[in-house]
Amino acid sequence: MSNRPSRRVISAICRDWNGMRLFTFSVLLFFSGCKQSSAPISPVNVPSFPSPTAPEVFDLRSKCAELGEKIMKNTVLRDALKKDQVSHYEPKSNRCYVRLTAWSGDLAKESEYFQQSLFDGQTGQELAAIRREKGIRSGDIFIDPSPLNGNPDELYLDASSFIDKMMADDRQQ
Repeated sequence: MSNRPSRRVISAICRDWNGMRLFTFSVLLFFSGCKQSSAPISPVNVPSFPSPTAPEVFDLRSKCAELGEKIMKNTVLRDALKKDQVSHYEPKSNRCYVRLTAWSGDLAKESEYFQQSLFDGQTGQELAAIRREKGIRSGDIFIDPSPLNGNPDELYLDASSFIDKMMADDRQQ
């Protein structure tokens, strides 16, 4: 008899060796995916930009007021309507909001007219609006998709709340 291992024994050893290599590779691959990231996880409510300094906020509020004046000046309204604007720079979102209000001279009369619109001060895009004309109220929020649905009176209240929320002064909160 010869001392040489049989072919079957060599084949079984190779299969075990290949299986062992595959198992080891799989384990290494699995654990390499579980490695903890060295990058810190950012909190959800933290802005992605550095907070402006007090002088920068002052400057941005001034620029926002200028944008509000420009929007009011460029808005064409019917004759006999009065108009006014209020601007609000929001440092947390770095956005300028402008609320433009237009109304007829005598709101107590049957021919009353009142409209309030919220604009993005930088882009001039209208974000929301409410209207009252001859006792009928309506409102819109111009974001896609619109969060509003319901009767005109409910839409008026929802849009009015949205405008108030965007114009809320962070210094009073």
